[in-house]
Amino acid sequence: MGRELYAASEVFAAALDEVCAALDAHLEHPLRDVVFAAEDSHLAELLHRTAYTQPALFAVGTALSRLAEHHGLVPDLLAGHSIGEVTAAHLAGVLTLPDAARLVAARGRLMQSARDGGAMAAIEAEESELAAELAALDGRVALAAVNGPAAVVVSGDGDAVRELADRWREKGRRARVLQVSHAFHSPHMDDVLDEFRSVVGELTIHAPRIPLVSTVTGDLATAEELTLPGYWAEQIRRPVRFLDAVRTLARQGATVFVEAGPDPVLSALTRSALGDTATAVPLLRAGHPEPETFTGALSRAWAHGAPLDGASFHPGGRPADLPTYPFQRSRFWLAPEAPANARAQGLDPAGHPLLHTVVDLAGREDLLLTGRFSTDSHPWLADHAIGGTVLAPATAFLELALAAAGHAGLDRVGELTLQAPLVLTEHTPVRVQVAVGAPEPSGERPFTVHARPENAADPAQWTRHASGVLGGAPAAPDAETAVPAAWPPADATAEPLDAVYDRLSDLGYAYGPAFQGLTALWRAGDDVYAEVALPEDQHAAAGRFGLHPALFDALLHPVVLHAAEGREADGIRLPFAWTGTRLHATGATALRVRVTATGADGYALTAVDPAGRPVLSLEALSLRPITADRLASAARRPDTPYDVVWTPIAAPPPADVRIAEATDGGELPQADIVLVRPDRLTTTDPRATTD
Repeated sequence: MGRELYAASEVFAAALDEVCAALDAHLEHPLRDVVFAAEDSHLAELLHRTAYTQPALFAVGTALSRLAEHHGLVPDLLAGHSIGEVTAAHLAGVLTLPDAARLVAARGRLMQSARDGGAMAAIEAEESELAAELAALDGRVALAAVNGPAAVVVSGDGDAVRELADRWREKGRRARVLQVSHAFHSPHMDDVLDEFRSVVGELTIHAPRIPLVSTVTGDLATAEELTLPGYWAEQIRRPVRFLDAVRTLARQGATVFVEAGPDPVLSALTRSALGDTATAVPLLRAGHPEPETFTGALSRAWAHGAPLDGASFHPGGRPADLPTYPFQRSRFWLAPEAPANARAQGLDPAGHPLLHTVVDLAGREDLLLTGRFSTDSHPWLADHAIGGTVLAPATAFLELALAAAGHAGLDRVGELTLQAPLVLTEHTPVRVQVAVGAPEPSGERPFTVHARPENAADPAQWTRHASGVLGGAPAAPDAETAVPAAWPPADATAEPLDAVYDRLSDLGYAYGPAFQGLTALWRAGDDVYAEVALPEDQHAAAGRFGLHPALFDALLHPVVLHAAEGREADGIRLPFAWTGTRLHATGATALRVRVTATGADGYALTAVDPAGRPVLSLEALSLRPITADRLASAARRPDTPYDVVWTPIAAPPPADVRIAEATDGGELPQADIVLVRPDRLTTTDPRATTD
């Protein structure tokens, strides 16, 4: 763990020596001797004890980061998993090295002194899937980490943890009891929190110089949070929300994730959370030559847009011209280009799958968000066909509005009215602009959503598809529209879902697999209750949306089924106006919803996750019928490349033509063509005059 790099790099060796010296003041044995101890020796065994494991990870992670910075790889954002967050805090300037060393040593010593009999297990499951079982165990087992979309760690009493892992293994899920000495991030840590809090209270904690994402909250950490001793006590007790932290890093514009540790553990978790949208690079790999692995990692990070100071590898060297080609004098080197990201173009990243950039307009309080998408970049959009035409779902416009509200510091879409459908033509991207106006005296901000095909003949050909208002005071909670805690409600009657999407297709809603999310349906009077779930292949993307439009759209399927009952077909009913939309949580993959009819084509919706936590509230939704031929006409874009073409026709055969001249104002002669010469005409009317 760092031995080869220590021998090969003076910079790494000096950094590791400095960190070990700071930690040795708090440890019984010199840390460097423990880290580099011969295998199977007494000192090597200490490395498996938490009191030395955590200092060793801190020391190696810090030294690796210092070496990467020496070669120009300076981070824009920082985050860490468990003890790694302390390393990140030190690198961000929150803790000086002496204070960080004292905290790390106390952390490892106290966590090792926690009560015995604990265990931890990694389970292939979502957090919401485990919520009910963990609640029933009444504190014997707790959630210790959420590492990926379907990767959690539980911690607690050994027998209860093993039984829980066995149950999930019987369900066909992967479950593995971890080789750890204690139940970290669980109630087993409660006995050491007060002493640890006291240690942190004696340290000097600073505001971060580099933005730091907390794995306690999953969001950007504030200076107020980081300077509280209680935060660092909670950091060893509460779950490690690594999945949320990685998604926050991505929303902040991170595209290259560099893991500074002895083995690539977090890199795989990062790829599972973000898919192909991010590059995860570990600086070391266990069992691989360390200098070559480190250099290769820097090269890979640089190839994907990270900074690198190549001259640092050859101190004292100077650039030299390459020899010219002996026969030709044409250059074929590619010109260097800046990375194709928002910041490289002088813009801020929007941090959203459908929006790429956000611009605060200079000298004004307006905000402009831009994006580009198609059925190629987001194939699931092709599964939303209405009346035979692929349309951007109405929920996508609401998602754009919610994203704009977030950038404007608001948490509510007061009103949204759809004005024109957005047709998505195969292989044709559309450009989107969300314009947010200056705040009104009430604090509300008007907004519009415009779009145009990328290949539009006229670049100024923008269509306004939606408009509305962001912000506004939410209505008081209404118990009559809330999702009941008992699920499904006792008075509700289950409705069969056999061929439900065939029924919807007959009504004009041809939903493909991504939008077929309705899984259960109940009725109780005028209220409809339903469960919806996002297909598994969309789970990784869900965390980047406020609420994935396909899952959001599935919430409306009970609405259109209800609206179609007992009515003659007068068109396809589509969402038209939304009032009071508020998102309480992001990244959901499954929901429970209550739909309450409020009048003709009017509904209120409330949705919670499977654990009963609020996700969405919608005060009013109005539907409006639209005919299929109107949708078809919308699909015929005016930019279709028509040309004017002359079509030859056969001339009629020649014939005898009679030509005569009209004179003296008498009767016209019988002829095919009559010539009239005004200067030769006469009249007998005395009232006639000439000019």
